[in-house]
Amino acid sequence: MSSLVSFLSSLHPSTLISIIFLLFTTGLSLLHILAQFYARYKLHKPIRVLKEYVGVSILKPLVGIDPNLENNLRTFFHIDYPKYELLFCVHDNEDISIPVVKKLMKEFPLIDAQLFIGGEDVGLNPKVNNMMPAYRKSKYPLILISDSGIRMRNDALTDMVGWMGENTALVTQVPFCYDREEWGPSLEQMYFGTSHARIYLVGNMLNFVCSTGMSSMIKKKALEECGGMGKFGDFLAEDYFFGVELTKRGWGCALASLPALQNNGSVTAESFDARACRWTKLRLAMLPHIIIVEPLQDWLVNSIILSLSMWTVTGVNPLLVSLIHTLFWFTSDYSLFKSVHGGPMPITLTRFLLLWLRREILASRVYKNAICYPDISWRKGTYRLDWGGRIKTRPNNHD
Repeated sequence: MSSLVSFLSSLHPSTLISIIFLLFTTGLSLLHILAQFYARYKLHKPIRVLKEYVGVSILKPLVGIDPNLENNLRTFFHIDYPKYELLFCVHDNEDISIPVVKKLMKEFPLIDAQLFIGGEDVGLNPKVNNMMPAYRKSKYPLILISDSGIRMRNDALTDMVGWMGENTALVTQVPFCYDREEWGPSLEQMYFGTSHARIYLVGNMLNFVCSTGMSSMIKKKALEECGGMGKFGDFLAEDYFFGVELTKRGWGCALASLPALQNNGSVTAESFDARACRWTKLRLAMLPHIIIVEPLQDWLVNSIILSLSMWTVTGVNPLLVSLIHTLFWFTSDYSLFKSVHGGPMPITLTRFLLLWLRREILASRVYKNAICYPDISWRKGTYRLDWGGRIKTRPNNHD
């Protein structure tokens, strides 16, 4: 150990920093490989045959209307599962999503469905407030929180229940997107199938808390052990803190085989950038120690740092290093996307390359905006978070 310390102390500071960056980049390359391995091992497997069909209460928090809302909600009335209820939640009795819900409930009278209007004030998180009445009235031991933009496969509920073991309290789906041809939705799908999937898959593989609220199944008794849903009313990223509290109490978390298919109707490149910026702000507030690491995990910044570090340590041409690094990064992302998608590629290789370059090149701008403008605009409110993720300002309007 002393000889290693002596060796490191003898190095020029620029050489030492370059070595540290090389080790960091090597670690990121390993994440690429692990994510591809785990995606092929875990995703799109045959649905497990259940010994028992445990009842599931599906909470659908809604606010406003989206061009795809009716089609998305309709898929929940076609779920191939014998014991579930649909609990739709809106805060405002003038919400324009209400007629859509009532239309579908009338169209499918045999499906156990209820509409809850009004919400309950348990904190500053409008989504939690919105869901509270339905949560209290839910009658089944499993709770599925599913965002309004999710398009549900008819076998996805069976898949999620199949991963809910005796000691498991939380089952999530890898966030992904339904196939769309437009540029904005394709950009969003590319991101969720590459950069986001890489971290989400490896995090779950290594048993880190890595949960998303857009499609999460929770054992109600386990959540009650944590104080119930209302306890999380002052956290904007309540989904993450569900996982934190459950793991503290010894409960396990699992990843379902089928990804969650987002199908929001009004996605543009600009709205995607705004959404990505909001996620970055949330991560930096919940995990402030990643503030330096966050921008280094994207291709462009990482490629520049790697090339200069290799040039400093070995004298290898930085353009050659950058070319090899870019080829590895792109092919790894393309391979991962194919595994997450699990079927014929919805876009050409050329289009994927253009989407990939657009997202990666502008990733640094998204990070800069997150640092410079920490307020978070979400739904009808504007928020700022304390370190640790707790909301400290009240939204301008209720959800």
